[in-house]
Amino acid sequence: MASEIWHARARARRRIGAASLAVAALTGSFVTAAVASATSTSSAGSSIAGTAPSWATSSADRGAVASGTSVDSTVYLQSKDQSGMAAYAKAVATPGNALYHHYLSASQYQARFGTTASQVTAVEAWLRSAGLRIVSANSHEVRVSGTAAQTEAAYGTSLREYSVKGKTYRAPSADAKVPSSVAADVLTIGGLTDMPTEMKPNDLVSTAKSEEQITGEKPTMTKSADGSYYVGQTPCSTYYGQAVDTNAPSLNGTTDNPYVICGYVPSQLRSAYGVFGGVSGRGVTVAIVDAYGSSDILSDADTYAVNHGDPAFRSGQFLDTETPADWTNQTACGGAAGWAPEEHIDVEAVHAMAPGATVHYYGANSCEDADLLASLQQIVDTHSADIVSNSWGEVVYSSTGNLATSVQASYDQVLMQAAIEGIEMNFSSGDCGAEIPTTGCGATDTSTEPQADWPSSSDWATSVGGTSVAIGKHGQVEWNTAWGTSIFLNAGTSWSDYGWYFGGGGGTSAVESQPWYQRGVVSNSLATTLPTGATTTSKMRVTPDVSMDADPYTGFLVGQTQTLPDGSTGYGESAWGGTSLASPLFAGLQADAMQLQGYEPIGFANPAIYARAGSPAYYDVTANGKGTKAYNDMPDSTGTGTEYAVDFGSTQILQATRGYDDVTGVGTPTVFYLWSHLRW
Repeated sequence: MASEIWHARARARRRIGAASLAVAALTGSFVTAAVASATSTSSAGSSIAGTAPSWATSSADRGAVASGTSVDSTVYLQSKDQSGMAAYAKAVATPGNALYHHYLSASQYQARFGTTASQVTAVEAWLRSAGLRIVSANSHEVRVSGTAAQTEAAYGTSLREYSVKGKTYRAPSADAKVPSSVAADVLTIGGLTDMPTEMKPNDLVSTAKSEEQITGEKPTMTKSADGSYYVGQTPCSTYYGQAVDTNAPSLNGTTDNPYVICGYVPSQLRSAYGVFGGVSGRGVTVAIVDAYGSSDILSDADTYAVNHGDPAFRSGQFLDTETPADWTNQTACGGAAGWAPEEHIDVEAVHAMAPGATVHYYGANSCEDADLLASLQQIVDTHSADIVSNSWGEVVYSSTGNLATSVQASYDQVLMQAAIEGIEMNFSSGDCGAEIPTTGCGATDTSTEPQADWPSSSDWATSVGGTSVAIGKHGQVEWNTAWGTSIFLNAGTSWSDYGWYFGGGGGTSAVESQPWYQRGVVSNSLATTLPTGATTTSKMRVTPDVSMDADPYTGFLVGQTQTLPDGSTGYGESAWGGTSLASPLFAGLQADAMQLQGYEPIGFANPAIYARAGSPAYYDVTANGKGTKAYNDMPDSTGTGTEYAVDFGSTQILQATRGYDDVTGVGTPTVFYLWSHLRW
């Protein structure tokens, strides 16, 4: 359709917020019949599966929660047509379906699938009748507060204390129950356990941080021509193969290996992925969701862009939604300072790939699921973005307690709403391969078994995995390989094997069934073999879906105000990577694609991604390419530390193969990606 007409209509629709519709609905007349039918207790009601966590076992039971203990809980509400919503989300995203791209506005979604005022009123009435106090209510959730005794009576279960890995947490002894009269209105219940469910930013990989962790040597700082400081070891290569280490001993038969990349700049990444011809993502809005917020993000992003030949953000092109007065759990989550590198990577990477796109940053009030979900819900309720990048995740099976199925249901609900409205939701696949517990990063992530990360393994998420990419002198791609890194220390006349360090996340999910779009593309053996080696009778979801550059040793130069190596505070640039880079790079590339197709939304991208599997749009990354035989050296700048080398393609139990694989998905976009198809 004509881009101007469609775009004007789309923007008009976005001015109608579903949140305001919910408020209006809640001010309607009191529904007497609903109140009358909802006042029964939960003792003989319907169970809400997954509300009692798997770690709440009799052997771990340490006694009852004191009856007067204050307990806050949240009742998440179902769509008035849950099965119809799932069917529409599938249809609207599937090429060839009669409803393909027949997206609904936020108000149309609310009218057709959203929770009704009578549903909310009925749930509120039940909760009040049980003695709980309503804290807040909208068309997605009802938050309540009460004593442990009142909470137990309301949900028909007992609250107990359980010992998990030396700590004690509250949890229900059995799944919560709700009255039959409101069973169809309740999706799940949160807050009955006080074990925190905290997402981690996937920003743990910079060459400067790695240098210090591996060798104990502080990074150096070198003043660049533009006046800013490069933080990291030198020499390094500005393009692949530029600077060569001629003094190191032979490593597995290779000599004169290149030094690692200093960090690619925006023009190099745009060239590698075919962004040219005036394409900039202009007119498209990309949202970024992280926790908290950085006060210097806009000034740093502008400085970075100008330093590398790109325009700074125009007035109104960068939007920031955060509420510092409401920030919580900062100690557990790392606070604003801990999330600042993630925010800088995300914003600068999107702007690098789509310098004309509007970037809207959402800082959740903590790294806990409830707060991150609230930011995602805000985006879809107001349709404030076309594409969303999320560079955070958690393991499903953790030493501090497994991910609750109630949390999974809450994510799937908001992601399906996004699909119906034509909003693309991208999630990074993780930075620790298959999260093997015996690896350093697996232990840090509290993983108890090899597994795929969440929420990237949701059927309704686009999971973005990681590659290593060699970009040559003229912006051309020399090779791609799966991101996986082993470290080798220079012992003088030979190299010692330090071991596997990190790599792109992926694997077969143990909790999500195979989605329709993976059928016929993902092999049966992969879909039925878990990272643990166990096999399943049913085919399961496999991640990632697609991949982009993520290796910090072929990473992205990021600018940030920071504590510099000399102890001062100032702006510095260093190379970063991780699928925290891959997700915003892909989001920016998708913004370019959306501009090319006349601003028609891409929406849930997975069906179209898989429909193009095997086409020239993707580079099929395998374990036999040129990059898997390469090594790069990380210098010892001071002469007092240890030089080390990195390899490429060390992916452990995940394997890059011909066709779809659990390291890079269908592959990584080629220069033909934007131009081989002009409509998603």
